[in-house]
Amino acid sequence: MSATTTASTPFGTALRRWRRSRGTSQLALAHRAQTTSRHLSFLETGRSRPSRAMVSRLCDALELPLREANDLFRAAGLSPAYPETLLSAQDLAPFQGVIDRMLAQHAPYPAYVVDRHWNIVRTNAVAEAFLPEHGDRNAIRLTYVGAWRQLIANWEEIAGSGLRRLQSEAARHPDDEEFAELVSLAAAACTELSATTPGGEVRMLCPHFRVGDRIVRTISVVAQFGAARDVTLDELRLELIWPADADAEEYFRTTAAVPSIGA
Repeated sequence: MSATTTASTPFGTALRRWRRSRGTSQLALAHRAQTTSRHLSFLETGRSRPSRAMVSRLCDALELPLREANDLFRAAGLSPAYPETLLSAQDLAPFQGVIDRMLAQHAPYPAYVVDRHWNIVRTNAVAEAFLPEHGDRNAIRLTYVGAWRQLIANWEEIAGSGLRRLQSEAARHPDDEEFAELVSLAAAACTELSATTPGGEVRMLCPHFRVGDRIVRTISVVAQFGAARDVTLDELRLELIWPADADAEEYFRTTAAVPSIGA
């Protein structure tokens, strides 16, 4: 009797791709997902269909972002597990309120909110002064090919560090074409960077803004909603800029002048 072959399903194909992108074996993933490597193999080849509970355990074991977890549920023929709500929707009003308060209370220092692809979706008035009045509002493009490139005095250091961070984020979303485009753009801008790295005294690479004839040194802190169960909330980040020294503190608190950013 000839052996039968089973064509892989969309779920099986997606599961195998995610497992390989995470660099894990069937045995290791099966252990984390509380199943057997035999059953996992059947899921990948399409010989078995996953239950909703199994897809949920696999998403947790693979540490999938909520958007990608929803895609895996859909590939299994199941409804998405997590809602994706517009930030302006009434259901997210409490979270909008938190964001608005954080942005307002962070003044006189800049603060802005970015989405999954580093699009700036909300700012406080101070951060708005650092943005072009018209044109691109994507933080990656602004940094690597836009108005921020000339504004950041330590651009070479920031560019190299930012590229590594972006590549790490993109690795979590291997099928995201927009992430891939941003990585390519940043990598192209970094082709002529020097090979030197900051000395041992540098504990964190943060932007130093060139404002007129002065340098404003800052420290960046990222805030996120913990244990988000909505795709929109899961992907939002608040970038909070703090003064790194007394000169920067004095600039933000007493200087009326702001950077002159063109469109």
